Amino acid sequence: MLSLHSNKQVFINSLKANKKLVVYLSTTFALMTILFLHGLIQGNLKPEFFVYAVFVSAAFCIWELIDHKTRKSAKAAATAE
Repeated sequence: MLSLHSNKQVFINSLKANKKLVVYLSTTFALMTILFLHGLIQGNLKPEFFVYAVFVSAAFCIWELIDHKTRKSAKAAATAE
């Protein structure tokens, strides 16, 4: 039981450390869930929609990583001056 608790704690600590990753993963999951429910209601469930959702989420994640690095380097340059 102790190892199960420590595994949970490691998982929880990694989620706390990677808050932005958790946001992107939960957003991707929510987007796919909405697409699935909408497809069931409308009757036009297509796998392409899910692939599109993954690409859009990946694009936002890459955008955030690039933005974070450029802001970090701009802040370091401003501090050095």
